[in-house]
Amino acid sequence: MPFVPPVDWDQGGNPPHEGMSMKSKLMLAFLLLLALAVAGLAQGQKVATASSTGPFTLRGGVVNPEGVPSWPVMAGDEVAAQGVPVTVTFEDGSRIVLAPGARGRIEQGAQGRPVFRLTAGEALYDLRELNSVDLYALNRRVPPPAFRGNYSLGGAQRAATTFWTARNVALALGAAGGVAAATVWVANSTPEPLSPSRR
Repeated sequence: MPFVPPVDWDQGGNPPHEGMSMKSKLMLAFLLLLALAVAGLAQGQKVATASSTGPFTLRGGVVNPEGVPSWPVMAGDEVAAQGVPVTVTFEDGSRIVLAPGARGRIEQGAQGRPVFRLTAGEALYDLRELNSVDLYALNRRVPPPAFRGNYSLGGAQRAATTFWTARNVALALGAAGGVAAATVWVANSTPEPLSPSRR
């Protein structure tokens, strides 16, 4: 007598399809989670941290730094100082300090080097190496002539109107990096001698 398949088998004599096995479902879930994690890392890689003694804006939202000393800054984030300076510290220890009312965007540039793009106001920079952070004022590259200096939008600084007096520079960099406030920091772009001790 010939074999007669049960009614629920298909026309080709194959057993009914009951969906994916549990092992296949687990493998698919794992691969989906892995793909989401890789996509998240590619989009939100921390480039720097932002810190301030008062509220500032990060990614369009107001940050109150009370109780949280620093906030992660991802490539593409915009940071805006409100009433007090905001310090952006990069992975190598280089710092950009935004004057009150200033705004800047942090980006990932060529060879993975960070880019700081000043979009409003005035900023102070304190770099570990002259090329550790690419500085821009809007779309114009600003090659730093020294490890420390300041720059703003709209051309030359007017010393009488700049926020970066020697006292403010010492206070901003001292508060941001644990440097004694009595340390004198040059607030302009006067070149300083190159030294291997900068590393």
